Amino acid sequence: MADPGPVHPTPGGLTPALPPPAGGPGPSSGPAEELVEFGVAVRSQWRLVLGRFLRHRLAVASLVVLFLLVVIAFLGETLSGYDYGRPSADATGSSLAPSTDHWFGTDAIGIDVFAQVQRGAQRSIEVALLVALFSTSLGALVGSVAGYYRGFIDAALMRVTDLFLTIPTLAVLLVVANRYRGSQANWLVLVFVISGLAWMPLARLVRGVALSLREREFVEAARAVGASDARIIFRHILPNCLGPIIVNGTLVVAGAILTETALSYLGFGIQPPDVSLGSLIGSGVPAANTRWWLFYPPGMFLLLFCLAVNFVGDGLRDAFDPQQSRVRA
Repeated sequence: MADPGPVHPTPGGLTPALPPPAGGPGPSSGPAEELVEFGVAVRSQWRLVLGRFLRHRLAVASLVVLFLLVVIAFLGETLSGYDYGRPSADATGSSLAPSTDHWFGTDAIGIDVFAQVQRGAQRSIEVALLVALFSTSLGALVGSVAGYYRGFIDAALMRVTDLFLTIPTLAVLLVVANRYRGSQANWLVLVFVISGLAWMPLARLVRGVALSLREREFVEAARAVGASDARIIFRHILPNCLGPIIVNGTLVVAGAILTETALSYLGFGIQPPDVSLGSLIGSGVPAANTRWWLFYPPGMFLLLFCLAVNFVGDGLRDAFDPQQSRVRA
């Protein structure tokens, strides 16, 4: 009688061990290989985030619209065929209605409005992206340092944050813009001022997340093996705060472009001969009823851009929320 081989205890009694496969035992498979063998896909956190974002159909559509708007804006003269700063040869000194030659018509001196909208969108997007970059970097740094160190450093940084929150943003911007009015570099000054007044909400948000993360096991392990505070903050704290940081960055883009538009509408933003969406809207208000193409195209571009950014931010917020599982429209 053949030897049945070794036996192992089971809930139902003793069961002989299964023989090894014909090709030999081979290398032992890891947990990931076992999951794949049983038909369970292993997905990283970023793939889960991407999946949740793609289920948010409005956010995906807004991302496509946002991409098209940015491409249209930065193609410039390649797409419009006209210079935003010079009257076109066929419309010098006259305002033409929209046509196949001038998609958005021309202004009172014959400059193509579509070319102006492109240039205005370029400058407004540049301002918004730079503000988002600077304010997000500053807010994330202040919040992570305050949350990690706690104690006196936390109290001092949060009191400075509270102080900045009391500053009237629009009043400060008007004073600074008036000081540099007429300067071609005034838009860079506005970028730094808006950035300096927009970092506080993110700092408070990141601080709260950092207070929780600093007590986690992986931070304790990094501290135990001798990692410096800077390494822990930049390699462990901040990467785990990326969700709130990215979502806040999208909201700052929309807020910054609206702030710049308001200043340019009041005549304190981007100065001629350069243009922005706000300055175009402001100059087109008197002619909104008679020459609508001077007012509505830049206004619609601004509206679509801000809506798209906000919907993308809404989708990112839901995607980074691990408790968000329902399918959005």
